[in-house]
Amino acid sequence: MRIALGGITHEANSFCPQAATLADFEGRQLARGDEILTNWRATRTEQAGALSVLTEIPDCEIVPMMLARALSASPIVAADFHELLDELIERIEAALPLDGVVLVLHGAMMVQGEPDGTGEVLRRVRAVVGPGVPVVGTLDLHANVTPRMVREATALIGYHTAPHIDMYEAGHKAAQVLVGAIRGEMRPTATVARLPMIVPPEESTHTTGPLSEVIGRALALEEAGEIVHGGVYPVQPWMDNPDLASSIVIITDDDMAKAERLAAELGAMLWARRAAFEPELVPPDEAVRRALARESGTVILCDSADATSSGSTGDSTAILGAVLRALPLGEMALLNIVDAPVVAQAIAAGVGATIAIEVGAKLAPNYFSPVTFDAYVKSISDGTFVFKGPGMRGVPHHMGRAVVLTAGGPLAKLRLVVMERGVSQWDPELYRSLGLEPTDARIVQVKSPRAFRAGYEGIFDEVIVVEAPGAASPKLTALPWRDLGRPIYPLDPDVQWP
Repeated sequence: MRIALGGITHEANSFCPQAATLADFEGRQLARGDEILTNWRATRTEQAGALSVLTEIPDCEIVPMMLARALSASPIVAADFHELLDELIERIEAALPLDGVVLVLHGAMMVQGEPDGTGEVLRRVRAVVGPGVPVVGTLDLHANVTPRMVREATALIGYHTAPHIDMYEAGHKAAQVLVGAIRGEMRPTATVARLPMIVPPEESTHTTGPLSEVIGRALALEEAGEIVHGGVYPVQPWMDNPDLASSIVIITDDDMAKAERLAAELGAMLWARRAAFEPELVPPDEAVRRALARESGTVILCDSADATSSGSTGDSTAILGAVLRALPLGEMALLNIVDAPVVAQAIAAGVGATIAIEVGAKLAPNYFSPVTFDAYVKSISDGTFVFKGPGMRGVPHHMGRAVVLTAGGPLAKLRLVVMERGVSQWDPELYRSLGLEPTDARIVQVKSPRAFRAGYEGIFDEVIVVEAPGAASPKLTALPWRDLGRPIYPLDPDVQWP
């Protein structure tokens, strides 16, 4: 049994001013050949989960292809996407004949000129291996699942968690389904129900709230053996795409009628809960006042509108400005921002220097304004750290060079991490790798709408979602849509489904 393992993963945000390029993949993850087998097996990722199944099969030969993953941004530059995809296809062609393919995907990938990037990957792979070879892909819970994706894949296996802590399990399940299909032990039969709705992710969790009830029903069906897999996808909402929709994907063992019936049932559950996804938003100055007014504890100021894992640029000054206006602080505040020129300025000055900086708003000046203050250079780092929490455990992240600046000398309470390149902010190791301990702080800024809650569990006493501008704003009706298919909720609150 010869199984190819590869994939291309990216989540698009049409409102981000920075297009994704080949350099973004090279800066985060671009693994080829045996590097996939040696460097990623110990991580809590989809590829590691798939390997955990395939390596236990005596007659299975794993043929590693290429795995490319970039942080969320605007749709990928077309030439760069096709360079990656062509390489993946060439490697698959060279590996033929194959008995099956596992693809690590996301499902919300857009390319300049191609709104369904994931569907294009699946189409090209299917064209190479032919209609009889099983192709199973993994998907993020925020995938935009299109009919083409369902048609080209044998099965699509999505995360069941938000925060995303079951990447490994999704890869494990994908490999199990693939092997079952190869051996003729099952015939995966899938359908998709697509709902004209987009919702912000702040209230999308698998443990409580509106999404948890729908995911719970899907899991119950899986555990009862009624279905092979039930995917619930409250889509990445910042894709200005004419074919955008939340969806339910049901996979059965050769029972399309059941798949369609249960997809409609779960779709109705998700549709009925659409209004419950709206978060409470607090203006920055009020959020800082509330946090500092506490007698104790750590408060996460959730800067979800500038979440780099949602496709924003990471250079918002909304919370930084509010904290600077609150100086002098009686409690520690840990903040972060992307600003490569300020990093270079601080490194040139050296540790112990005080420099006048204008920080922020260089990548997205249409959303943010810079702030100025005299900053003390406390430390300099290479900016590399490894996630230790339940989401993406063991995965290295690279901020580029990073510095810690303070406002008011070496003992000042405001500590600002300035990095050259944005990273996912799911894990407190971003701060700890620089000698900053979140449990010692009253305020900790995290640029993530939801995924941080797993890694910061046990650290925060309160989470305040800040009302701020950014490409990942939860105020979906205020965004400058151009190509979005209409009608769609909440832009068209009276739209009906089905």
